[in-house]
Amino acid sequence: MNEVIKRYKMDGLDILYIICGSFLLSFAFQVFILPNEIISGGVSSLSIIIHNVTGWEPALIQYAFNIPLLILSYFLLGKEVLLKSILGSLLFPFFTSLLSGLEPWTTTPLLGAIYGGVLTGIAVGLVYKGKGSTGGTSIVAQMIEKYSSLTMGGANLLADGVVIGIGAFIFEIESILYGLISLVAISYFIDFVLIGNKNQKTVLIISDKIHEIQSQVFEHLDRGVTQIDVRGGYKNEAKDMLMVVIQGREFTVLQELILQADEDAFVVVMAASEVMGRGFSLEKYFSTNQQH
Repeated sequence: MNEVIKRYKMDGLDILYIICGSFLLSFAFQVFILPNEIISGGVSSLSIIIHNVTGWEPALIQYAFNIPLLILSYFLLGKEVLLKSILGSLLFPFFTSLLSGLEPWTTTPLLGAIYGGVLTGIAVGLVYKGKGSTGGTSIVAQMIEKYSSLTMGGANLLADGVVIGIGAFIFEIESILYGLISLVAISYFIDFVLIGNKNQKTVLIISDKIHEIQSQVFEHLDRGVTQIDVRGGYKNEAKDMLMVVIQGREFTVLQELILQADEDAFVVVMAASEVMGRGFSLEKYFSTNQQH
């Protein structure tokens, strides 16, 4: 994961994404997360826990964790990881302090968890889109991943799990349960920002009438297909398989075309989270001189 991070270079648009994301993250923290004591992991949750116990300002607590972690990241993860983490790590507590005078928009924990989760997910998605990080436990997770056998997902779960565990001793269990609701919203809207609300399907078709199905797809859906040689596991027979990528709304039509050609066709449908190429991310274009 760390080697992947090092390959990316930030430009002006990336920096704008990180600034906007950090501002929105602080806004969500101040008006939804902090007043309702939503504990869902990360340095923001740690700052809520310590603020509740000591009365210290959350922004100062965030600085107190993020600055040492940035220094550690330089020595343990390298300069490139530091440079991609430093902006978000410092902007988040800066904006948190700047917005500290804002009044809560709701004191109903469920609403705080839902709306705070939505805005936090969008904010973190913007920061990730800018190839950045808001620091905190994400830096800790990268360290754990590098120096242990855990995956990035497992390292994140461990780092945030410790924070949530501490929160369980300080707050009522409801704060943790609301935090889990918030995490669902955060996860969904991070993906929404990074991938978009795309409903595309990859359809795999195995049939003895593969050429008929292929012709129907060309004629009625205007989609390209990929023909793949496969072998059945039971009889060890060679077969042809078509792979078709379509919009979700086109699946009913494709299903009818397949059944009309071959009622015994074997079909597998999978969600495609991102599709790039002509007909999806590029305009369709078929050369009249193209040979098949």
